[in-house]
Amino acid sequence: MTSKDPNHRPGWLARGGITLVAFSFLLFLLGLWPELFGMDFTPDIGVLQIFAFLLGLTGMTLGAYVYLYATRHRALPRKLREDIGVRLMATGLVVAATNGLADVIGIGSNFGEQRPLFGPVQAWGVSLGVLIIVVGVALYAQRPK
Repeated sequence: MTSKDPNHRPGWLARGGITLVAFSFLLFLLGLWPELFGMDFTPDIGVLQIFAFLLGLTGMTLGAYVYLYATRHRALPRKLREDIGVRLMATGLVVAATNGLADVIGIGSNFGEQRPLFGPVQAWGVSLGVLIIVVGVALYAQRPK
């Protein structure tokens, strides 16, 4: 985190971004593995768990963006690479949410059943969304030499 200004301190915005990432990561873990917290009430992954890990993923992405925004040198003009990175982060969130909630919103293969199922195809779709988010964060995080 080298900056051209030796007195540049990111301050409370960067700390807020890191705090948001940390709390969102806990929510993400709670959604994926509720047994770690002693809250496993259903045999499969339920809708509340899907909402929890998607909300955690959204918070982690937003926290990473806030941290990177706070630590970049804002006096410099934004680059096209950074704009593409932000758009990829948002696209990854949409892909992950659409795939994670496919049965709930009616586009999944188990729509209309008694209970929505988070199956392997949805898991691959959410993983693809996370991969797109990681690429977006990596593009946005690159610093000039």
